[in-house]
Amino acid sequence: MSSKKQELLKTLTMKELKEVCKNNGLKGYSQYKRNELAKFVAENTNLSIKQIENLVNKLQEDKMATKVKDSGDFILRKAVKIESNDPELIIASVDSLKLKIYNLGTPEFSYLCDGKCKDYIYRVKQGQSPFCKHYPAVIAELILQGKLDPSVTIPNHISGKSMDALNEILEKRKKEDGAIISEDRNIENTLKSLKEDLMEISCKNSVLAREKYHETPEKVFKTMIDDSFQLLEYETILNRRNEGWDLLVLGTYAPKPYIAVVDCKPASLGTYNFRNNSNPMITLKSYCTDMCKEQLMGVYKDYVKYMVIVAPDFPEEITQFVPQFTQITGGIKLSFLPVSTLLYLVECYRENPILTHYNSETLFKKDIITKEDVDELFKVSEEHIAELCTTARSVLRSRMTEICQHHTDACYIKLDEVFLQQIIEEVISILNPHLLKQGVNGTTGIKTFSLNHDYYLLWEKVLNALTEEFANILKEQSLLQIKRSDLKEDIIKYLE
Repeated sequence: MSSKKQELLKTLTMKELKEVCKNNGLKGYSQYKRNELAKFVAENTNLSIKQIENLVNKLQEDKMATKVKDSGDFILRKAVKIESNDPELIIASVDSLKLKIYNLGTPEFSYLCDGKCKDYIYRVKQGQSPFCKHYPAVIAELILQGKLDPSVTIPNHISGKSMDALNEILEKRKKEDGAIISEDRNIENTLKSLKEDLMEISCKNSVLAREKYHETPEKVFKTMIDDSFQLLEYETILNRRNEGWDLLVLGTYAPKPYIAVVDCKPASLGTYNFRNNSNPMITLKSYCTDMCKEQLMGVYKDYVKYMVIVAPDFPEEITQFVPQFTQITGGIKLSFLPVSTLLYLVECYRENPILTHYNSETLFKKDIITKEDVDELFKVSEEHIAELCTTARSVLRSRMTEICQHHTDACYIKLDEVFLQQIIEEVISILNPHLLKQGVNGTTGIKTFSLNHDYYLLWEKVLNALTEEFANILKEQSLLQIKRSDLKEDIIKYLE
């Protein structure tokens, strides 16, 4: 019986075996290598063969769902090309790798991935995994193109949690392509998950990451940081690959757009520093310059202004690296964002979404971003919108006072189309570029106005202020004006 248990346990990774030891109260297991550890667990655990089978199957299912999620980057980047689609042979490429899938959906199924795929060479070919992350990417592309109906032809090895994970990626791709319209951004659930799990995930809680999110804590952490910035209404670009920067945060709506390069650093002990990296500044510089700034063209190069490291927490002395980084990157500002501060920022924003990319940029100019910095940002934002409201009201009153002096009687304030357009354009010029962007249609030459829907609360405040001011002006004129109307003048003439 012990040998049967041992064979089952040998299919687990070293990390998984240690987790089994920890969960079952076993001691003294750190000295063993993988096969020895499998034997140690088999001989010392009270788990039955059935329980071990269930455990192995569950871990395998979670790993396959994780593998599918790993393919998301290829699907969302549209990096998959279907070169031929035949029931007996499908040929496709994922980035620069070539895949051949034989007899999909049948017992005779097999597939080959390019020799450069390390996952295929060291895991699939050795029987440790049924597929590499390029395989589900091809399956997804076949579904998107209508060349595969998974309810008719079930893709080999992709079912249950794996299919659920694939469907999530497919839905996201369809939304980004505009093929389906999202009726709900699911903000409440995303925020709930961040509140419940972000701090634990940032401290590398692998059990939580695997069982709830079907990924490693490092990848879940990146995704959660991406979710956080999206809840702050930033556009983001997530890098699901293991090398380079993790996330680009785009200050699209700022008068001068900017890019913050984000590096996500989970830390099991709760505090991140650079002690395990001999030359961290060179690595971070490479992320900002070689892997981002130098890949861009023209004015976009100048958008890369900030480098932000997100971790559970930082020691105060870490700020000593800020001047050095600015110097070696030619002016890119380095800042450190603790997870607790990011969560606080997101919660404050969802309760009171008054921040603009213009005002929020000040956070990236700090060394270590604190909750006090967040409070100050909201205070400045309140003052900024109050100033916009005051200025807009002032312009409206000035222009309306001018017209009221000459074109108002006991009944009406008489406005023509030209004057009304002048008022609107003057108010718009005040709100530009903070709440909208003005432009010109290149084909027709007609003026365009791009309204930022994410600033809905700011628009509400401005429009309410203008409505109130307009009503006040009407009320004042109602109480002041006794000049006869045109109708009264005409009636008097007839009566005379």
